[in-house]
Amino acid sequence: MFEMMIDKIDLISALNYPILQQFEPIGIGLAGLACLLPILGIVIWIAIGIWMYKDAEKRDENGVLWLIVGLVAGIIGVIIWLVVRPDMDEVMRKRREKQWHQQQYQPPPQQQYQQQYQPPPKQDQDK
Repeated sequence: MFEMMIDKIDLISALNYPILQQFEPIGIGLAGLACLLPILGIVIWIAIGIWMYKDAEKRDENGVLWLIVGLVAGIIGVIIWLVVRPDMDEVMRKRREKQWHQQQYQPPPQQQYQQQYQPPPKQDQDK
């Protein structure tokens, strides 16, 4: 009876997890893969924050703020960023307008007044 149960358990484990069989020769079983999942989650979590920082800076937003939002809120922060981030076409239009205004307004050159020291005229003391 026990032999039949052991045979069934071996058959079930072999059928349910065929992908794990390829990791067995290198010593990574189900427990090893389970230990790698938190590390993978942390890597994805940090990648989300970095992507949000770069995207915010590219769109002329505060990248550090969105990095913190991404690290604290995770996937919810990404959803918030995707909703509130400015459209790239709008960002480019604002950049062109700003550049055009800077080219149109050129402050007048500052005239440098150099005051040269001129001693007062000498007065005759013989009078």
